[in-house]
Amino acid sequence: MRRSIALFALSVLVSAAALGHGGEETVTPIAAAQLPAQAGSHAQALRVEFAPGQTSVPHRHPGPVFVVVVSGEVESALDDQPPQRFKAGEAWYEAPGQVHRVTRNPSAREPAVLVAWLLSDGDTPLVTPVSP
Repeated sequence: MRRSIALFALSVLVSAAALGHGGEETVTPIAAAQLPAQAGSHAQALRVEFAPGQTSVPHRHPGPVFVVVVSGEVESALDDQPPQRFKAGEAWYEAPGQVHRVTRNPSAREPAVLVAWLLSDGDTPLVTPVSP
């Protein structure tokens, strides 16, 4: 039920965005995932800025996470997967509880910015550090 509500809300937001400017813009899906039934009903978008070379600590999230790189490049590695580089406009998905082992700006000169949409129950902390 919650998944249906979340999908309906997302489709309303996308539809509203497409209609908001007279249909002049192009709307392109960039990420999709089947959400678990316990995804929760609390959604929060976070803007994360990385200085050149900056890295975050390994961590996990209690619910699904959708990430879009806004500017620069971000290197990301989930669980035991090899690191991947994502450029502005590219996205990835993190399953609930998945270990986000590497998150870093690989550039020595340019900053990087991403936006992460986190779904949760609204009570559990959104980020839990883990040992490397």
